[in-house]
Amino acid sequence: MNFDISQFIKGFIKKSITRLFLFFIYTLEDLVSDGKLSDEEFQKIRKRVLDNGNNCIREIMQEIENFDFVLINKDNK
Repeated sequence: MNFDISQFIKGFIKKSITRLFLFFIYTLEDLVSDGKLSDEEFQKIRKRVLDNGNNCIREIMQEIENFDFVLINKDNK
């Protein structure tokens, strides 16, 4: 079986960071629905969250390219 650990790590990181910044957006939506944040403020902050989250993902993906990953069987130390 061929398993690309690098792709697995990249996918896991992307999924985790995306889940984090979506949590921030959902929190912002709650603030809007509670009347604590205007729609204009929401859109401004939402854009920042998405831009910074996507930049973070891109930077990590670029940095991961500098590493080689190897799977080691723990039973055969």
